[in-house]
Amino acid sequence: MTTVRLPLRRAGQAQAHTAGLLATLETWLRRSRTRRELAELPAYLLKDIGLNEADRYQEISKPFWQR
Repeated sequence: MTTVRLPLRRAGQAQAHTAGLLATLETWLRRSRTRRELAELPAYLLKDIGLNEADRYQEISKPFWQR
């Protein structure tokens, strides 16, 4: 029987992967929060930022992982 030994990941690589994962999670949380806030904006504020109801609906309908 042959044993295959795989090289261990370097600590720096593991930290980089962890940092990337955390950045992705932060982005997802920010998108979820801002879309929820957009959904709650009154119509007059929506107009102030240059959006209409169709724009709002399109944005808040997206899943958090989608840009």
